[in-house]
Amino acid sequence: MYKEIKNKTPYEILDMLEMKEAPFNPFEVARKLNIRVETTLDYDKLDTEGQISVNESGEPIIWINPIKSEERQRFTLAHELGHLANDILPSLDDPIIDRYETLYRSNAYGGIETKANQFAAMLLMPLKPLEDFIQECRKDNPKLTAKEAILLISSKFEVSKQAVFHRLQNLDLIKKDYSYPF
Repeated sequence: MYKEIKNKTPYEILDMLEMKEAPFNPFEVARKLNIRVETTLDYDKLDTEGQISVNESGEPIIWINPIKSEERQRFTLAHELGHLANDILPSLDDPIIDRYETLYRSNAYGGIETKANQFAAMLLMPLKPLEDFIQECRKDNPKLTAKEAILLISSKFEVSKQAVFHRLQNLDLIKKDYSYPF
């Protein structure tokens, strides 16, 4: 089932899995896709948020650091699912060949990580449900501030305030010069 997410957007994955209501739980996404997620304590990886690997049978295994907050674990798992959809599954058919130039003279690594973070934000806070929720909040409070919106979204979508802040900035729903209020 997990192979079906190859090169799919978070929106396509949520639609495929018929997940329409916030919060969008990446652990549920992984379960529905038959992806093994481990959260066992590994003292050698305490400085790691999470990682994805492929076992000898070619199946993905995602490890999430269990000492991190629940919100962090959810974002990390969504991030790793982004790597699976965009980096790992496509390269199973067409392996990535790392040369000196790609490893040390480009921003490919940073680009891949940024793309995985964007994937995670879209999976956890899809645009339409996010906009609909903000609209609902404005009905109750027409003078809703950015800080109040961040708190409400964080609670509803079960993500960190910082993740909400970055998502809203990236969507131009709050100004780029607005400082993180917490």
